[in-house]
Amino acid sequence: MELKSKVGPITAVVVAAATVGWMYLGGNGVTVSPTESTPKENTISSQTAESKLAHAVQAKTLVAKYIEMHLPLSGKTLADETLQITNSFQGRVTKLPIEKGRFVQKGKAIVQIDTRTLQVQIEQARLLVKQRTLELDGVKKLAANNLSSKVNVAQAETDLASAKASERALLVDLENANITAPFSGILNTLDVQEGQVLSVGASIGTLVSLNPIKVSVNIPQNKIQQVKLGTQGNIRLESGYEAEGFVSYISATANESSRTITVEMQVENPDNVIPAGLTASVDFILDEQKAHAFSPALLTLDNSGRTAVKTIDIDNKVVISPIDIVKSERDQVWVSGLPDNVNIITVGQGFVSAGDKVEAHYQN
Repeated sequence: MELKSKVGPITAVVVAAATVGWMYLGGNGVTVSPTESTPKENTISSQTAESKLAHAVQAKTLVAKYIEMHLPLSGKTLADETLQITNSFQGRVTKLPIEKGRFVQKGKAIVQIDTRTLQVQIEQARLLVKQRTLELDGVKKLAANNLSSKVNVAQAETDLASAKASERALLVDLENANITAPFSGILNTLDVQEGQVLSVGASIGTLVSLNPIKVSVNIPQNKIQQVKLGTQGNIRLESGYEAEGFVSYISATANESSRTITVEMQVENPDNVIPAGLTASVDFILDEQKAHAFSPALLTLDNSGRTAVKTIDIDNKVVISPIDIVKSERDQVWVSGLPDNVNIITVGQGFVSAGDKVEAHYQN
């Protein structure tokens, strides 16, 4: 009975000692629910919320490349030189050494006119010059001995000059009676026949030079600064014939109606295989330029109506970057105006706007 009365107090002391020891060893506070998050828990929670707000898109990093720029236009072929030949000496045609459509070398005869009467007149003029020369010599000798006046000497000199002028005029007529080619080319038309009497100013025919041949192209005013003297161009005719030429002339004035500037190219045509007056496709080869290539489906418009593309900046925010299209191909466009290295949105660009935060998944 005495032992039983002592068990109660002993048990109470043991329980109290165990409770104090447990609290001393760090047990207190474990069962208490925290009312505030730790800093680490705050960061994780913030990142999770921000990730949920970001738009998921696919993107690709593009690197600028140098590309060869081209300017395709339409033009036409022109003769290098064209001359309407006219007659300068009246007479009958005695010979036509060159047939119509044939090539003639510079200086070769095209039409010869009867000069028999002219030859006699030239001989008479030469004899008259010789006579006037002797007369002048005689008058000068008399004047030296005071047997003739200075007036007589002056008259003799005038007569000699007149005779020489007549002879020279007849020699010019002799040259004109033999009509020659002033440059090498093709006698494209011939309007006279043998036996025909020609008056001064009558049409003989047309002479054209086709080597080199010219190609004339009208350049739009917003492209003319890209074309310079010496710019190369590849030329293709409707027949399939291809050639290479270089710009040799740029007009100083624009066409008032079309506001285009005419340029001409020279193309070697040694066999005269390219006729004048044909339509020619000309592909001007311009200077190289840095550009990026991507699908035209990625193009959009900025607030000003300019062509643009949606890119991603260093803060993973959407930027609408204006660009200029410099070259178009079947499945891609080449553009300028972007940094050398740029991140461009390729999928999901229709669901984001400028300034939106995005979570980008990059393609290889």
